[in-house]
Amino acid sequence: MVRTGSSTYLQYGKEGSFSGGATATRVFGLQQKFTGITWKNNQIPLTQLNNIEVASFAYGKNEGSGSVEFVMSNPWIFDIMLDGVDKSGTTNDYSYIWSSDKSALIADNTDINTPNSVHIEYGFDAETQSVTRNMKGALVNSFNLKSTINETVKCSTELLWGLEDAIDTTYTAGTVTDGVEFPYTFAHAELLSPTSGSTVAQIQDFDITFSTNSELLYTLNSPNAAGGFRKIFEMTGKFKAAMVDKSELQKVIDRTESATLKVTLTNGLSTTNEKSITLEFTGVGVSEHTTDTSPGEPVFENLSFQMRSVNVTANNSINKTLTSEFMTD
Repeated sequence: MVRTGSSTYLQYGKEGSFSGGATATRVFGLQQKFTGITWKNNQIPLTQLNNIEVASFAYGKNEGSGSVEFVMSNPWIFDIMLDGVDKSGTTNDYSYIWSSDKSALIADNTDINTPNSVHIEYGFDAETQSVTRNMKGALVNSFNLKSTINETVKCSTELLWGLEDAIDTTYTAGTVTDGVEFPYTFAHAELLSPTSGSTVAQIQDFDITFSTNSELLYTLNSPNAAGGFRKIFEMTGKFKAAMVDKSELQKVIDRTESATLKVTLTNGLSTTNEKSITLEFTGVGVSEHTTDTSPGEPVFENLSFQMRSVNVTANNSINKTLTSEFMTD
């Protein structure tokens, strides 16, 4: 009989070197969906004179791609997209800080220009034979997080890879050790306005996209990817809120840059019980303002913006050792 997603697992680990493999002990979040899983060999049909049929096939580079959708429950996706991390804290109360600015951390963050790669392990316990795939040298090409009233914080990421191990016919899901499994929702999300610095009142939704613009690099003598490189790291966003004054519109009219934009996701608790993720963007350019007006309906404003830099701070009870980590007292 046909099997469902309950007969699959998806885990990953951060590689120390491109396509070097890792122990896959992390999950992206809760309610994971792995869709559009594609592997292609770039087949090239070759023809010949005096014949209408294809004479032969050649094969190009190996390329894999897929999308992971999930509910945000841990901060480790930022450990892939960014690089060095400043870690501090003691028993059951730890803080992790990542940045897109290579000089913003105590930790060595100079490798931010080069994308991190991950080892993805995807297993399917099929009816007659299990299929476990090990996708190596995988890069995050984009990451989106968003939420709206009465919803969880939903995320999606686009992945690229150019190497897979031989298919494994055993099905053995490893132990997940990321340790944070709290589903973040709209109820404890907060967005501070890029124009005023105060909490946006009566916000309805927000949507933020990180485009790492990472690409795979190939070389002669192998169809597999040999490395990866990153182009411009772009961050864009938008939010919808009740229109209460002219401040957001004025920023677009003035064509000026705002200092900061802050998004905080939390479980609403404090001290050692706190689980929070704070994204603090700087160099915020507000680019577009739109409104809709209808009889008997609330007047909302939609604001679009782009950011130059980001610091991400995660607070939780997990003592996790990360690559490129600097531990402070």
